Amino acid sequence: MKLPSSIARLALEVEGWLELGCAEHALSKMQRLDASPEARPVALTLRARALVDLKRFPQALETLVELRRVEHDADWVDTTEAWCRKRLADVPGAIACMERLLARSPRSALGHYNLGCYLALAGDTERALDEVSLACGMEEAFRRHAVDETDLDGLRGDPRFAALLPGGGAEEDADGGF
Repeated sequence: MKLPSSIARLALEVEGWLELGCAEHALSKMQRLDASPEARPVALTLRARALVDLKRFPQALETLVELRRVEHDADWVDTTEAWCRKRLADVPGAIACMERLLARSPRSALGHYNLGCYLALAGDTERALDEVSLACGMEEAFRRHAVDETDLDGLRGDPRFAALLPGGGAEEDADGGF
């Protein structure tokens, strides 16, 4: 749905304030967006982003519930909800979000990686290794990211995890075999 130009400009302004790290100021600009029915999905998305930036996770979760009722990017909502739930010490809830995302989008490398992180936090190392391995196989960047990811600390002693990391032995050996 195309937004009226004045509302579209306001949405860009709010997004700009978020990108500058001024979430409180972004929220202060939201009134006209909130009042515009055609801008509701955009307004809710921007509000959720601002609330997350401000670490107001319970309010962000309330906004995400409302966002699910309107047109939205379901994968983004699930990822953002999981992120909030983890920070509220609801790791089982974060796991459920990622499982829901992967049921809908099984080729989401980010979904597999995040699920692996949350499973590692929950102590389910076998499933965590499987999910992180899938993510690393789908997107090479996750191998580098896993090096410093503290959520995966519970996997560090496992040689299978070490093999996923850059230089960890997952590459081809000298004679061309694997």
